[in-house]
Parts: sequence; C-alpha cells; structure tokens
Amino acid sequence: MLPSAPLRSRPARRFALALAATGLVAWLDAGVPAALAQPAAAYPDRAITLIVPFPAGGPADIVGRLYAQHLSRVSGQQVVVDNRVGAAGVIGTQAAASAVPSGHTVLFGSTSTQVINDLVIRKLPYDSANDLSLVGLVAIAPHILAVRQTLPASDVAALVAQARQHPGKFSFSSAGPGSIVQMGGELFKYRAGIDLLHVPYKGGGPATLAVLSGEADMTVNDLTTLKAHLDSGRLRALAVAHPTRLALLPGVPTFAELGIPGMVSSTWWAISVPSRTPPPVQTILRSLHDRIVSDPDYEARLAAMATEPLRLSLPQSAAFIAEEAQKWRAVVSAAKIEAQ
Repeated sequence: MLPSAPLRSRPARRFALALAATGLVAWLDAGVPAALAQPAAAYPDRAITLIVPFPAGGPADIVGRLYAQHLSRVSGQQVVVDNRVGAAGVIGTQAAASAVPSGHTVLFGSTSTQVINDLVIRKLPYDSANDLSLVGLVAIAPHILAVRQTLPASDVAALVAQARQHPGKFSFSSAGPGSIVQMGGELFKYRAGIDLLHVPYKGGGPATLAVLSGEADMTVNDLTTLKAHLDSGRLRALAVAHPTRLALLPGVPTFAELGIPGMVSSTWWAISVPSRTPPPVQTILRSLHDRIVSDPDYEARLAAMATEPLRLSLPQSAAFIAEEAQKWRAVVSAAKIEAQ
C-alpha cells in the first residue's frame, strides 16, 4: 500500500509504484525527494562521496582510500574521500547520517563510530540504530601490546607480575578518552586483573610517540600505527590481541597462548548509508561491497598492513557488531568510564 503523504513528482510516483510491487515502500513514509526518483538500476549514476570521519594519514584514512579505489573500479564512478574530522568521528558520522539518502554518500565507519561512541558519549546528534543502515564490514586490524624498549619486563607474565606488585606504577597511552586504543588498554587491565594508569593523547600518533619517548610504558594498537617502530626495535611487541598469531609477527604469541583468554581487541571498519536509502540501492551497494572484500588484490594490500578483510553476510556482520558492543560495554563499566 502506498503512503498517504503526496509524492512530489510523477517520476517519484512511478518509482514508488515500482517499489510497491516488491513490497519495499516503508522508507517512503515521509515522501521521496525528486533526486531519488531514478530507477535503482541506474545507481550509481554519478560520483560517490566516502566520508571518513578521521584525519588524513591515519589507519581509517589509509584503509578507507584503499576501499575507495576498489569501489571506484567496481562501480565505474569516481569515489571522493571526504575527511570530516572531529569529536571522535561524530562530526563525519552526523554528516553521513543526514546526507541525501541516494547511495551517493557513504560512511566509512569504525569501531568507535559503530560501537564505542554510543557507549561513552551521552548525547549523540544522531541515532546510530535508526539513522544508518549497515552495508557491510570492511576489514579488521588486530591490536598488539607494544611496550617501550627500556621497560623492565621481558614478557607479559613479567609485566603482569610487576603490575600486581606495584598497582598504578605502569602506564598505557591512548588516542584519547573513549577511543578504541583506550578500550584495548582497559581490556588488558580487565582481563589480566591489573591496575595501569591511563594517559590519553590527541590521536594514535601522539600516543605512540609517548611510548617511544618514555612518557608512557605501553600502548595497545594495530600494526598500521606500530609496525615501523617495531621493525626499528624502538618498541617491543609482547602479545597479539587476536585469536591467532599474525603473519607479520609470527614470533609474537597471542594473549590466549599466554593464559589471558578473552583479550581480543581490534580496530575494524564498516560501510553504512543513511537508513532511508532505497532498499534496491542498498542491495546494489552491498553487491559492490561483496566484490571488493572478495578481491585478491584488496586482500593482499590489506595483508601488507596486518589487516584482514571481513567477509561476513549482513546478519553475521550485525551479530559481530552486537558482540563487540557487549564486550566494550563491560569494559566501559569495569573501567568506570563516564559518558561525555
């Protein structure tokens, strides 16, 4: 049944009738902008904007630009990366959520924008569950516990023993309050049963520099940020927060191997669109997305960064995000992180 609100044009009415034939008219409850009245088969018919809500040069930007290159190839349209930076990804996410829902503005979200911000920010200017629709998960970058070269602990067991003897003596740096880098450090504290001092910085780069300079003792982050410093010997990797060892760090054990189960932490990325994007357009975009994450070249280029594609169905992706939310909610509660 068509919505009672009048449509703005005859083309829009024809489009609504076509959707009605497939039972996909719920998104039309407030009327269809004329700009959305083209047949879904024409999508995409112009350039796509990929909003990356984090700074240029960071992990999200690096992986986002790789994804943009492949999306441009499979869609046949130019994909423009737009770094909308600020407020832990909130500014860019809000811009994507409020964009014209035509499928030509896409959000390159992250663990923070998809899960963490909902837990640590009291009043978001959007409703993640209702204003955005998930297209799919892009990739995952497992975290590593990296310590300063001069730290007087040769392995995780020694570090944990010393931390238990001297609560609060050792510190870990993060990319800021509520960042996924803080969450990784807090999860280590929680699973190991130790007390570490959290030292927040403005970004993953400064957090790493703090460990290099000795201002902080350790950090929990991914290899896109840490690898060069591990290769140079200025940082030491003690453990991998992943179910399996990493190909680029075959000699570094997982936390589970070291007797700390449940210490699984990562940065991951996801593609979303405004929730009122026409279902047929979302279906096409998901098909393009599936082609990207299954591309051997895409996988190989991610592997060079110790990052893996995530090839999950939409229900599997939703379940993955729900599990992540449950895990990080427990960490936020244990660490007594107050909503900002």
